[in-house]
Amino acid sequence: MEEQPVGAPPETWVEQLTKRRGVRDRWFWVFVALAVVLSVEVVVLTRLMFVSSIVTSNSMNPTLQRGDWVLVRRRRFTPANPPRRGAIVMFRDPRGNGDRLIKRVIGLPNEVITIAWGQVYINGALLTEPYLQTVTPGYWHGVVPDDAVFVMGDNRGVSEDSRTYGPVPLDLIEGEVVLRYYPLSRFGRLP
Repeated sequence: MEEQPVGAPPETWVEQLTKRRGVRDRWFWVFVALAVVLSVEVVVLTRLMFVSSIVTSNSMNPTLQRGDWVLVRRRRFTPANPPRRGAIVMFRDPRGNGDRLIKRVIGLPNEVITIAWGQVYINGALLTEPYLQTVTPGYWHGVVPDDAVFVMGDNRGVSEDSRTYGPVPLDLIEGEVVLRYYPLSRFGRLP
């Protein structure tokens, strides 16, 4: 910084930044422009690719608990490319009340689902569910339409899911839950 004449007011930071300093001055502004463009791009891509959500019910205990903050990767599913079995998805409530629900995908398009004797059967074969701590109450039998999936919560005793409102159309699914980021003590990717 150049010395100011005695009695002259001190330079402001704006004046200091805008002083011509040759090549260094140009590179500073190129860096600032790149930083702004990259920041805007990261914010836009994050908003388009991911959405944050807070779990508001106990239907996914113990995998997800009420108050957990999760990151949902936005994704479009089709009958040719449905979510994988076991994926945890966020979708708009098929009953049309505007809520967003988080459940696990159990049955895929065109599969026969039978829930009986506390177990889930897919096309007649017993489904192994290591994430469950209790049996699956109730009875349900049907074929999942080719543009839908059958979803259930992990806490089957309190979960309102496809046993209540039927299979969920693929166009209501907004994405797959990929990360729990709060509370920090339970931070981690979801299977």
